[in-house]
Amino acid sequence: MSICYLQRPMRICALVFILSCLTLIPALFAQGARQTVPNTPIPDPDADHVQERNEWFFRGRLVPGKPSAELRRRAYQAKLQMRAQRAAALAAGQAATQATRQAVSSLPWTPLGSVPLASDATGNGGQDYHQVSGRATAVAIDPADPTGNTVYITGAQGGVWKSTNAASASANGVMWTPLTDDQATLSFGALAIQPGNTNPANSLILAATGEPRTARSSDDGHTWK
Repeated sequence: MSICYLQRPMRICALVFILSCLTLIPALFAQGARQTVPNTPIPDPDADHVQERNEWFFRGRLVPGKPSAELRRRAYQAKLQMRAQRAAALAAGQAATQATRQAVSSLPWTPLGSVPLASDATGNGGQDYHQVSGRATAVAIDPADPTGNTVYITGAQGGVWKSTNAASASANGVMWTPLTDDQATLSFGALAIQPGNTNPANSLILAATGEPRTARSSDDGHTWK
């Protein structure tokens, strides 16, 4: 009987140990098992929105159905075409200018107007610019003459001149008459004829000397003030 009483507590302890081990096994497996319940993502306001950013970047940079590379290629071709057109236009302009120069240089020129005069009126050589006349500084066609024959010109040191047959077909046949040889100066730089007159004999002419003076004639250049 004593042996039985001694083995019973040992059996009970062994049974309790086995039961405790069996209860720990599910807990251990539960701690190492993967979670099957999905987590709810928390929105991050600072996250990089790649798709939205790309849409914003290409807004205004794309044509429907045309990639950006194709647009760049077209722009480059357009630039080359415009550059070639500009070069062709410049070459054509230079060729036309050269042709005009050659045509003008081959034309016969006939001197018109006043003959050269000495610039030193004093005769002592104080202001001698040698022969300075002959350079026309202004031309005015009298509107009172419907034929266009009445023309006035001024020279740098040649005074005011008048022609009544300036529309002649022959340049050699155009006659010029000096109008201001008796004036205080022969240096004129501007010329104007008052419009509204219908009689060439009463044309009002203003001739500026370039200094604070202006010569005025109300009888087509016969007298001056």
